[in-house]
Amino acid sequence: MMKKMDWNKFALWQQELITIQNIRPIQGEDFSLLSSWIEADVITITLVDTRLSFQHTWSPQLSEQDIAFYGTHKAHDVYLNTYLKQGLIGSSQFMHELLPMQKIQDPIFIDTLQPYFKFNHSLSQIACYPKHLYLIFTAHRFSKPFDRNARILQQQISHSMAPWVLASHYHNLAQQQAYFASQQCLQHFPLSAKFTQPIRLTQAENQVLNLLTEGESGSDIARIRNVSKETIKSQIKSLLHKTGTRHQNELLSRYAHDELFTMSH
Repeated sequence: MMKKMDWNKFALWQQELITIQNIRPIQGEDFSLLSSWIEADVITITLVDTRLSFQHTWSPQLSEQDIAFYGTHKAHDVYLNTYLKQGLIGSSQFMHELLPMQKIQDPIFIDTLQPYFKFNHSLSQIACYPKHLYLIFTAHRFSKPFDRNARILQQQISHSMAPWVLASHYHNLAQQQAYFASQQCLQHFPLSAKFTQPIRLTQAENQVLNLLTEGESGSDIARIRNVSKETIKSQIKSLLHKTGTRHQNELLSRYAHDELFTMSH
């Protein structure tokens, strides 16, 4: 006989699950309490959001490799296919009773899926929520069959998880919108390579640039700074190189249009 369900503990667990997903990605271990409540050896929780093209499966017991293996062969899950063909969405079903083993003809299910997982008893429900949201809750046992009480409890849990399912939708929607916004921003305002690092000028180069913007010639700058014309010519050449400009007029034009705003004094 199954132990009585603690719905207060369930409510606290679900609230914590909603809070956690805003801090870090949900992990399979976060659903371990569901295993103990329904007394299953293995459970899987799959969230499908067709509006956001999102689907993910969690399990406290199965590894990522196990989940990926099933994903590769799920088209051959004869029990799931029978569940869907019979229009059973919204109900909890003893999956092995939907289709007797002797009637299964899919060789990949017989030779690959069944030997890999070795589940003898499975209880599954697909719950449908608003906004094209589906929760697939499947519980497995290796030996002891599930009873009617487990079936009722699975239905109750599936429908009671609506707050987390809806919260997940809006959490994923916000993340998706933030990503699209950042991509549009990069598309319309691409980061220019010339602005990835500030342009660092020496004090002498900065003085030469300021005098050039005031209309002083190279000879005048040499006289004002009391240095040779060759020194000024070398400093102007360094300015052109650092700013990526080809000649003095381009340098002054870009500076006048504030295109050297990254310049460090």
